[in-house]
Amino acid sequence: MGELERKNLDITMSRVFLDEMKKELEILHQEKERIDKTLDDSNDYLEIKKNKGKYIQYYKCSNCMKEGQNKIERVFLKKESIDLARRLAQKSFDKNIYDIIQNKIALIEELESYYVNNNEYELYGDLSEDRKRLIHSNYEDDETYIKRWRQMFLGGSQRDSFYERYPITTPYYTEIGERVRSKSEKIIADKLAKEGIPYVYEPLTNLANKGIRPDFAVLNIRLRKTFFGEHFGMMDVPEYAIKCVEKINKYNELGYEYGRNLLYTFETQEAGLDTLLLDRLINSYLK
Repeated sequence: MGELERKNLDITMSRVFLDEMKKELEILHQEKERIDKTLDDSNDYLEIKKNKGKYIQYYKCSNCMKEGQNKIERVFLKKESIDLARRLAQKSFDKNIYDIIQNKIALIEELESYYVNNNEYELYGDLSEDRKRLIHSNYEDDETYIKRWRQMFLGGSQRDSFYERYPITTPYYTEIGERVRSKSEKIIADKLAKEGIPYVYEPLTNLANKGIRPDFAVLNIRLRKTFFGEHFGMMDVPEYAIKCVEKINKYNELGYEYGRNLLYTFETQEAGLDTLLLDRLINSYLK
């Protein structure tokens, strides 16, 4: 495993751990709320004894003050009061569960707070630029990582060479002034930018050696995971649709699968880009 992969794995594990803590907290709070509704304010509890070691006897017990002293008052429960015995036994059990859940919530919230407020990946980003130049760090804050990620896909002179061979002649510009090849790609790029999802349009990748140039490279910041994105328009044109299927098959041969590291959308002349589907893709895979 290379240094970049190891660093990405470290931060992914930390963030997944935080996500799992939040999920666990939500479950615990729901269970605590459920139990809380079943508990009453009385201090009654159940005591079980065996008469002569054989016959089980149930007593409803409660603490009370008599003559200035704390006393235990016991009331024998007859057979017809077995339902009351069950309720008291369940109450004691639920109260113990409630206390355990409360302790777990307190511990997880304390640990979550420590994780959030002691982030090793933000420490480097908080340094002055002069100090950064003197330090080698395996921990990058999101802003530094995103800058490096973008540069990795921009490609410099190679990108310029690509656009000399395949210039963009369409009149579509994104909200940040980037020229794209279709109206739908403008919609996608603008949506990604609005949602704060880092992307590179027509990124330079090693897939070029296999004849593939993705429409987008997109970054899930939380997981530091890259997806390649494709928009397939004109799917009602048979020749175009055949090429799209061939491209998807080529992606699959190279280890790229929808939902794992590849995302794509479709449209036809009659059915345009599904923006609701685009929203679902962003929420499901990129946040």
